[in-house]
Amino acid sequence: MINVMASSVINAPVSSVWGLIRDFGTLGHWLPGVKSCVIEGDDPGDRVGAIRRVEMGDVGVIREQLLALSDVDHAVTFSIIESALPIRNYRSTITLLPVTDGDRTFIRWHGQFEAAAEHAASMEARMPTHIYQPAFDRLAEILAQGETRA
Repeated sequence: MINVMASSVINAPVSSVWGLIRDFGTLGHWLPGVKSCVIEGDDPGDRVGAIRRVEMGDVGVIREQLLALSDVDHAVTFSIIESALPIRNYRSTITLLPVTDGDRTFIRWHGQFEAAAEHAASMEARMPTHIYQPAFDRLAEILAQGETRA
């Protein structure tokens, strides 16, 4: 398994950041590169088992399933169930923790996956720098502008 991780501090309280990422169907509001994001079927965006269909500008369609959501721990875990990316068994968790000095949020995105040897290094580099960190930057931008919904 390849493990990747990125973290950051966002100058907003956990409740504000959680309000943006809690709904599994709103990924397109805060992840750059998303052309569309919809929850399949009639599931709400916070129902464990929900499947979202994400169309990314550079990799096509990715289908992901919500595996866990905790309003207590401020954590969301999901897996990729279909993708053109050269990875398999992808699972990730986004966790928020309060930074009490200044009422800020520590955000951590940890992912793990398998990849063929010829793709392992590029995918290991891509996840934290081209997906996770840009998402943190966009969340910080949204909250700095005072938006309550992305």
